[in-house]
Amino acid sequence: MTVLSKSTSKPQFLAWQGWRLPLPNRWNPVKVEGDYESGSIMIADLHRPRLGIRWKRAGKNFDPNKWSRKALRDEVGDLAAAEARGIELDGWQASLLYTDPEPPGRDVWVAYSPISKRCTELVHHAHRRENVLAASILPELSDLPCGAPILWSIFDLTCFAPAGFPLASHCLNAGDLSLTFEKDRRSVTIRQIALAAMALKRMSVDRWLADQESRRGRHYRTVGDEEPIEIGSSKGLSRPMQRRRRFVLMRSLSPRLLTAVLHDESRDRLVIVQASDEALLREAAANVGETIE
Repeated sequence: MTVLSKSTSKPQFLAWQGWRLPLPNRWNPVKVEGDYESGSIMIADLHRPRLGIRWKRAGKNFDPNKWSRKALRDEVGDLAAAEARGIELDGWQASLLYTDPEPPGRDVWVAYSPISKRCTELVHHAHRRENVLAASILPELSDLPCGAPILWSIFDLTCFAPAGFPLASHCLNAGDLSLTFEKDRRSVTIRQIALAAMALKRMSVDRWLADQESRRGRHYRTVGDEEPIEIGSSKGLSRPMQRRRRFVLMRSLSPRLLTAVLHDESRDRLVIVQASDEALLREAAANVGETIE
C-alpha cells in the first residue's frame, strides 16, 4: 500500500453533497448533477475539462474490493487496471489509483466511503505529469454522513446546511449564487450577491428584500413593514411573509416565511436568507462566508 503525503499549497475548496476536496485556484465546477445518493461534478479550467467526480450509494451485499476492481477495469480497461496500486487514505476502503504513465491521459481513483456508504470515482484528465490527483486532491478529500450539518462551498459561496436538510435546488449564476434546503415543511434559502457595493448601486436593501420576496409571491404575501436585523457583524432588513389563504390545504408549505437581506461589509457581499422560522434563518446566516481550513 502506498501512503500519500499532503501538499503544502493552499488551494480553494469545493464542498458539495458531503464531499470536500481541494482544487487548484484556476479550476471551477462547470456541471453539477444529482443528489447525495448519486451524482457527478465536472470541473474545468479555462481551456479543458480537468477533473470529474462520480458517486453512488452502495447496494445490499456490497463488496468494496470487488466493486473497486470492476469500476477501474470499466474505466481504463483490463491491462491498465492491472497496473493500479492500492493507496492508504483515512476513512476510505478498497482505494485503488491508476496513474497514466504517458500523459496526456487519465489518472483514475476509485474507493468506497463507509461514512456515507457511497462508491466514489475521481478521473483526472492529465495533460502532463502533474501528479495533482495523488499529491494534492486525494490526501485532503473527505466525506460527511447525510445526518450531519453539511458544509457547502462552491465558487464564492460557503455555508452550512442544518443537519438533515438536503439540497432541494440551486442557482449558480455569476455574482448571484443561491442554495435551497428543505426538510418536511421547513426550508431555508441562502443567496449571496457580489459585489455588494455594485449591487447596492442598482437597488437599495429594501428593494433586494422585495425582489427575494417576489420569488415566493405566488404562495405568500408580505406582512407588515421592514424591520432592522443584525446577525454577527452584518446588518440589514427583514420582513415576514404569510401563506396565502387559498393555499392553506397545501401542507407542504410552511405557514410563514421570514426574509432577511444582510450587508456583509467585510466581504463586500449581500447575504439574503429566507427561512420558515427565525431560528433557522439566524443559524444559516451566521455561517455564510466562513473560511475553510
